[in-house]
Amino acid sequence: MQSQHAPLTDTPTPSWWKRHWPFLLILVATAIAYSPLWSVEFSWDDEALVKDNQVTHTLKNMGEFFTRDLWSTTRLTDLTSGYYRPFMLVSLALDRALFGLHAGWAHFHSLLWHLAAVSALYAILHRLFATPAALAGTALFALHPVNSEVMALVAARNDSMAAALVLLSIFLLLEKDVRPAQLVGAGVAALAALLSKESAVLAPLMLLALDIARWHKPGPWRRYIPLGGALGMYAGMRSWAGINHGIVPADGNLSLVMEHAPEMLSLYGQLLVWPWPLTPARHIYYLPSVGQTLLGALITLGIVGTLLKKGAHRGLVLGGLTWTILTFAPSLAATLDKGLLGERYLYLPIAGLGLALAAAIRTIPKWPIVFLSASAVLVLQIRLPDWQDSRAVWARAHQDAPSPYTAAGLAWYLHRDKDTEEAIALFTMALEGNPPYRDVCDLIVSAHLEIKEAKKAAEIGAWAIDERGCPTQGLIVNHTAVALAGIGQWDAAAKRAASHPRGVHGPGLVVVAAAQATKGDFATMKRMMAQNPSDQTFGARVAKLLRLGGANAASQQVVLMAREGAH
Repeated sequence: MQSQHAPLTDTPTPSWWKRHWPFLLILVATAIAYSPLWSVEFSWDDEALVKDNQVTHTLKNMGEFFTRDLWSTTRLTDLTSGYYRPFMLVSLALDRALFGLHAGWAHFHSLLWHLAAVSALYAILHRLFATPAALAGTALFALHPVNSEVMALVAARNDSMAAALVLLSIFLLLEKDVRPAQLVGAGVAALAALLSKESAVLAPLMLLALDIARWHKPGPWRRYIPLGGALGMYAGMRSWAGINHGIVPADGNLSLVMEHAPEMLSLYGQLLVWPWPLTPARHIYYLPSVGQTLLGALITLGIVGTLLKKGAHRGLVLGGLTWTILTFAPSLAATLDKGLLGERYLYLPIAGLGLALAAAIRTIPKWPIVFLSASAVLVLQIRLPDWQDSRAVWARAHQDAPSPYTAAGLAWYLHRDKDTEEAIALFTMALEGNPPYRDVCDLIVSAHLEIKEAKKAAEIGAWAIDERGCPTQGLIVNHTAVALAGIGQWDAAAKRAASHPRGVHGPGLVVVAAAQATKGDFATMKRMMAQNPSDQTFGARVAKLLRLGGANAASQQVVLMAREGAH
């Protein structure tokens, strides 16, 4: 480590530019590497959190940013994700206030946060190590292609925001002697990090790991006060906003993660040394086998072992690896909740690897840094244009790492774009998977109905429920009932509608009323209309379904009844 006190000498201190120009080149290279994002649109979660956000269109809603669950600010206002990220919402509101919904400028804003995180890491590493080592660790974090998801998704900006602010707070508390201004600054930065993403709760543990690595014991306790104060204030703000719950994983998900832990760890290990293909996300059910990723994972283990065995500052190598493990751990909550594995989950862990790398280096020639940085820039130039929009990124994901999950993701956007027949083929592929990807259950039947293939819709619905395990509490039951009615199988349609766990409701009511009308029982429809006086279209929908199922006489009678009811 560099000495804290420079020796007395008459040699003039080099200018800041002469000491740090290689670091500035890393910043420039990073900006160039991510320049393709200027021409890509919003994609995936950006569509909900950025384009369709219901509160960030004006800074006048600032108060709501601090009182709402993150995902409740989208069109899904009743959704409770447990994410409290008001500072992230502030950043999105600033984007819209300054540039409107211009994706290029939003990506530029995200780049600034990444550059801030890179700068904060460099400040830490340069304080601890010689310049070449600090540059190597910084370049790893700045240009590792796996970090591209955080940059390509504006909705993932909270990762770089939290990282930049956590690293800044640690830099301000790095030494044993800290001034009051540094303590205040560290506390403010830590609170802002927490208001960007919940993983910033790890800041005290990151500082503790660094202290033990350097001094073999915790540093002066007063340095931890700002971080503890930020945590307390954040907890109070969450409680005040009424966000007292976190992610609650589904029953059995912990055992699922444990079962697939070898594939998960092997995949993440490979991505660290061979970040290809880069995709928006992977699902725990459809990971490549350990055999497919083992070589990359073993190379990662070999590098880690070498760093520990040969490293110049082994304590700090261990400290960096501790950072990596600590900051990766929260991502398991998302995997437990939805079964997803994202490259973005490696963002802050790679900063820990940057610390470990810098601590291990004794001397290093410049060419490996230049070569690896140039390779990373090339990978980013190839892959970033794939984020052109949601459909493009999912098409590339399905091309490079096809699975029932990627089939479903691509199908959703094809269906949205009215490419229904292509979407149906992919929905079917998703349900044919092992295991079936059942999030498409509600869509696969309705997609067939949209192209007026009622017979096929009824067959697919029965197959999906009876053979592929689609849950009956979803819309698929009512959609299948409508399909059966559309081909004149009225008794089967009514029976299917009545099988819904919540009872007959929604389109199921229309099916039951129509089925009874085919038997001359129009009283049932009258009773249903009386029970739902606000639904002015009920009779018309019953009549339409009767016509679709070939019961024209009953349809005409219902039309007359609906007109009489209207008068």
